[in-house]
Amino acid sequence: MLTLVQARVTKYKSIEDSSVVEIGPAVTVLVGKNESGKTAFLEGLHKSLPLDDAGFDFIADYPRKDLIRYRQRHNAKDYEEVVHLTFRIDKPLADRINAEVFGGHEIIQAGLRFTRTTTIANTNTLGFHIDDKAAIAALRAPLADLEHSDEVFDGSKSLSETLDKIDALGLPSDGKLATFAAQWRKRTPKANGWGLINGYIYQHYLHPALPKFLYFDDYKILEGKINLPSLQQRIAAKKITEADETAQGLLELAGTTLDELISEEGYESAKAKLEAIGLSITQKVFEFWKQNGDLDVEFDVKTDNKDIAPFNSGPNLYIRIKNRRHGVTVPFSQRSKGFIWFFSFLVWFDAVQSRAETSESLILLLDEPGLNLHALAQADFLAYIRELSTHHQILYSTHSPFMVDGARLDEVRVVEDRIKEGTKVTGDLAGSSDESLFPLQAALGYSIAQNLFIAKKNVLVEGAADLILLQHVAALFEAEGSQGLSDAILVPVGGLDKLATFVALLGSNKLKIVVLHDRASTPHQKLEDLVKQKLIERKRVMDFSMFIEPTPPEADIEDLLPLDVYLSAFNSAYTKELDGKSVTANALGTHPRVVERINQWLKSEKLSLMKDGGYNHYRAMQAVLPLLDGKSLTAESRRSFEQIFAQIGAML
Repeated sequence: MLTLVQARVTKYKSIEDSSVVEIGPAVTVLVGKNESGKTAFLEGLHKSLPLDDAGFDFIADYPRKDLIRYRQRHNAKDYEEVVHLTFRIDKPLADRINAEVFGGHEIIQAGLRFTRTTTIANTNTLGFHIDDKAAIAALRAPLADLEHSDEVFDGSKSLSETLDKIDALGLPSDGKLATFAAQWRKRTPKANGWGLINGYIYQHYLHPALPKFLYFDDYKILEGKINLPSLQQRIAAKKITEADETAQGLLELAGTTLDELISEEGYESAKAKLEAIGLSITQKVFEFWKQNGDLDVEFDVKTDNKDIAPFNSGPNLYIRIKNRRHGVTVPFSQRSKGFIWFFSFLVWFDAVQSRAETSESLILLLDEPGLNLHALAQADFLAYIRELSTHHQILYSTHSPFMVDGARLDEVRVVEDRIKEGTKVTGDLAGSSDESLFPLQAALGYSIAQNLFIAKKNVLVEGAADLILLQHVAALFEAEGSQGLSDAILVPVGGLDKLATFVALLGSNKLKIVVLHDRASTPHQKLEDLVKQKLIERKRVMDFSMFIEPTPPEADIEDLLPLDVYLSAFNSAYTKELDGKSVTANALGTHPRVVERINQWLKSEKLSLMKDGGYNHYRAMQAVLPLLDGKSLTAESRRSFEQIFAQIGAML
């Protein structure tokens, strides 16, 4: 019922001033390089409002370079403020306060904010204020018809002043005004500096609702074999280990207890219970773990006198993973580190409040979770984080692009250690360094790639010039009622060398692919290898020479165009750079590729259009499009494009 909306950490370790950080209502992701200050920011938050007994130590936590100068202030009890939190009162709590304190009058509005500031000496200051005049008017409303009501309320600037006036009247203790005064006297805040109404609302409603920070940087791993009597003894002695806590989480998630597992009962009853536990855990874990859907979790309880201590004494709980595909089970401890970590995390956090032995609201601070997980498993983990965030606000740090949801970049805050400024945390990506933004760029690139390849039918071309010309001609044909690209998507890959990589990636996604590339004097070896490896059929690898008669030894998409149209477009695109000159068909040589013939002409005329020679094919092709319509296309060019679109349609 209270939501953390802003946080600011100052003068804590590497952090001079993090600046005000907007905290998301569900998930906030801290992204930055190693040693950028992500951990320091999370630690600072944790120590300001911990569920456990964590706290600040000014010797260890104050920035070391300023410690000597600060020590004198600290000893004089002029404590440095280190964490500034801003909370929002949500509607359910606001409605409850208004109903119980103000008789239904809307004095506390949903969305009202208050602050809590913590010093490095672990003292706190609250900033919470309401409209006293409106609050007193709401309190007065049910007492308005009473004798002396106007006398005690009129002119009072505070509730305390009103209570003093009521006491001065010496009214009978059972009267409504006297009862009202006695009731509010009992509500006097314990701490100094509070107004009577503000103090009561904070202490009675807001303070109990304050969420506590729970920080994790060392994640508790579940053991695959648990000796139940030993676990029972450690629980009774309150000496449980981290593995024991996770085991308790497992039992709670399964809906069973330690006593039930240890109890002696018939075979069928015990077997039914263990199978039910296995099915329950399997359903929960594999709702999120999508890396292998052929696994089941199985449990067994038995004694083994030949095992080592303590497993040779009393019943043990064995956790095994069954692979349905291979029909075998293996001990939980022999699965991958990633699976063990994911399984353990889910088991512990699914009942995190129970594990933490609290009913209080929690904000989870996770430092670098999921390091052992494969990239796709990290996506599974994000799905669980999203589920967990329906119950708790979550802040986690990462430098992995796969731990950033490309569809929710608004949740990301960049953390970087700036020269002379120290650690800064910001949601403003424009001012962040390239190194800090790299995980976001990678996440965005991955998201774009997923959206780019969402079509089932893909035509891979080398560059943007191929893309815009094929799209333009296809649109001309389709407007005439002829065959174009239909629902096929053109994917420019950035050159012939990258085609092989894209074929492998797209093919692995079970998408239909056609490759359309320039024809060089010799076959491209990587594409040939893909054909030999049967990653793509040879008939799906096409080059532009196949659609020109007679077939030339080399060809680009430009060779499909009427020569006069292309040369006119080239001259138009480079009018300024050509300095009055223009290329003509008669000036060109005999090379089969028009692009190369133009390059040779530029060299002979000593014209340099690009630093490394040649010219920008995309720029020239942009100039082609306005000149190319149904009339300017020659019969030969039209036939070439018709054959291309027909072949693409047949292959896809």
